[in-house]
Amino acid sequence: AVVSTQSTGGYFSNSLAIFTDASHMTVDFISYFISIVALWIAKQPGTKTMSYGWHRAEVLGAVLSVFTIWLITGILVYLAVDRIIHQDYDLQADPMLITAVLGVLVNIVMGMVLMPEDIWNFRDTSGDKAARININVRAAFIHVIGDLIQSFGVLIAALIIKFKPEWKLADPICTFIFAILVLVTTINILRDAVGVLMEGVPNDVDSEEIEEELRRIPGVVGMHSLHIWSLTMDKNVLSAHLIIEDSSSISYAWITSRARDVITTSASFYHVTIQLEPEGDVTVTPSPDKNVSETSEPQSM
Repeated sequence: AVVSTQSTGGYFSNSLAIFTDASHMTVDFISYFISIVALWIAKQPGTKTMSYGWHRAEVLGAVLSVFTIWLITGILVYLAVDRIIHQDYDLQADPMLITAVLGVLVNIVMGMVLMPEDIWNFRDTSGDKAARININVRAAFIHVIGDLIQSFGVLIAALIIKFKPEWKLADPICTFIFAILVLVTTINILRDAVGVLMEGVPNDVDSEEIEEELRRIPGVVGMHSLHIWSLTMDKNVLSAHLIIEDSSSISYAWITSRARDVITTSASFYHVTIQLEPEGDVTVTPSPDKNVSETSEPQSM
């Protein structure tokens, strides 16, 4: 209903800024739908072919939402450039003003509904464990904040055109400002999503600190193949091979337990795999990847 009202207001006012606001709100609703579907898929249990589960559906949903927004924004920027070049349009300030006020009110309500506690924090108040907000919820909330700012911009443009009709370029200029705002508010979402899909080390994990602490465990004389990545924004995964001193009297079970304590104390992890290898069974071979080595008869714990 709100989108229909804004579209009607944009039609009668001939305002591209109003159409931009309506288009972005439409994309927001599409993003919410994508988020709901992605969350439902992510909760499905793992299968033989998806042994980790479907968690990355959340990230794929966020990427799809961002690309949809960028596509619509690109079309609107093209129309704004065309208006600035030809300037063959007239604006009706009153319907533009009414529609802009409606857009502001709706976005305020949507922002209050979607805003989770500590959305800008990636850790809980104690700082012990990562408590990252689901990437789709975060994306949806940031979109609403961007739309709210955009609606305020349309309102300001409507007031300008109301009292200074000759300044009608304020309408397409608003679209350019909104395009920049969309880029700023979505680039971080896309960066985080790409980081997960490329299996980069999560932002809240210090891999060097973890490696240093693991090497300090009594009985550990070396390590290799330390890999840290994420299934989704709130599910970190780690695997590592620890080389154990042959003459060590410390049990493998204790070393494994200590290693897990070190890892889970440093950050929140959904899945951890520690493989212990006797020092005498480890043969390191030259490789472009310093973390790759060949081993003989490793013992997993």
